[in-house]
Amino acid sequence: MRAVRLLVLGTLSTHGPMYGHQIRRVAEMINVEAWSEIRPGSLYHALHQLEAEGLIEAVRTERQGRLPARTVYAVTAEGSTELHVLRERGLREIHSPRDPFDVALWVAVGLPAAELEFILRQRLEAIHLQLAALVRERKQGSENGSLPSVGLILMRHGEVRLEAEIRWHTELLQRLPELAEGQYNSSPQA
Repeated sequence: MRAVRLLVLGTLSTHGPMYGHQIRRVAEMINVEAWSEIRPGSLYHALHQLEAEGLIEAVRTERQGRLPARTVYAVTAEGSTELHVLRERGLREIHSPRDPFDVALWVAVGLPAAELEFILRQRLEAIHLQLAALVRERKQGSENGSLPSVGLILMRHGEVRLEAEIRWHTELLQRLPELAEGQYNSSPQA
């Protein structure tokens, strides 16, 4: 499922007709990039694709002052049906995150254990920094009232995922000597 399609259709359905920049501002305000794979820049491509598929339609063009003309979009009947399907699928399906690190670790044969340990410690530090930033942002959004309750709980979901990554990376570091002796120094039996 393309989450960006769900976000665009859901935003238009909830807030009514909007132009692309308004949808992007909503995505930025809820910091969708921090807790989903959606990048605000991908919203414009999604708008054009959804319009080409007849799921949204241009209802008017607005021009304010010297700003460029902006196309205002609304959800069509077909788009409402698509929103319902995507929302149901998104709420019911469970997707495990995929990280290319897992494949890289699988093929890290021959990499010196000290180098791998250094990389793992860097990753662990980066995850700690991401978690700290997300916690700060959630607390700030809570204190100043800029995020609705659902936004706060979704940010907390991101925090829990990062906390799990920290635990896993810590375990991996502890088991690194075992991996270096076993997996990386043996070859499969023919």
